[in-house]
Amino acid sequence: MFESPVTKMTVFITVIASFFICLSIFFNNYFDERTKIVFCNVGQGDAAYIRIKNKIDVLIDAGPDKSILSCLGKYMPFWDRKIELAFLSHPNNDHYNGYFFITDRYQIDKFITIDTLDLVVSKTYKKLLKKISEKNIPVFYKISGDKIKAEDGVFTIYWPSINFTSNNDNDFSSVILFNGVLFTGDASPFVLGRLSHGAIKKVDILKVPHHGSKNGLTKKFLDLADPEVAVISAGKSNSYGHPSKEVLDMLKAKSVKVRRTDVEGDIVFELTR
Repeated sequence: MFESPVTKMTVFITVIASFFICLSIFFNNYFDERTKIVFCNVGQGDAAYIRIKNKIDVLIDAGPDKSILSCLGKYMPFWDRKIELAFLSHPNNDHYNGYFFITDRYQIDKFITIDTLDLVVSKTYKKLLKKISEKNIPVFYKISGDKIKAEDGVFTIYWPSINFTSNNDNDFSSVILFNGVLFTGDASPFVLGRLSHGAIKKVDILKVPHHGSKNGLTKKFLDLADPEVAVISAGKSNSYGHPSKEVLDMLKAKSVKVRRTDVEGDIVFELTR
């Protein structure tokens, strides 16, 4: 009989080496205090995960389905099951459906969204609010001027404004600035026009509104925000044709670097401030 080329000593050394490699990876991640932002690839929808100083977990929207769980499983530490801040820009199902799955897997400390008193919302969204209530998750409604501190970061709400009314639900979409990154949900040209009077200044990263739809980003707002990078969250070969050629051409004309979830998958940034 031939002797196996794999000896007990080889197996032992391999196991020990693997253990120390895993331990090294664990400690590198555990002591890494850089703030990370992940624009999750959730198909035709929006979801961004933020890990602040390796301590605070934040979500801004949760996508259309349970694919958000894959993103959290990949980037959120396995030992951490708590999301301190969960934002919902507005009650469109491609932004909120993922929260049905998240509330079953994670503890949420605060759910932050817009007041829908003046909006006709779906039965599905009402079901989500009911589930959030049953889980005893506090709900906070935020408007322009409000700020939420998290470690050394600040979430500044620029929209919606107080007493604002509209028949278009996208007109209520939250616009949130965090450490040089501007999240715009599905903000419409009307909203961007209201914000183009000095409220928004230059940003580092712009999450392009409404998945790059031609009914979102405007040239005037792009000139004002003047980002280095634009992120477009859209589904591969989606039926809406997002992102539109008009928006892509607009970004190209200003030499803005474009990154797309439908092309790259998850998009990760590590903030230096």
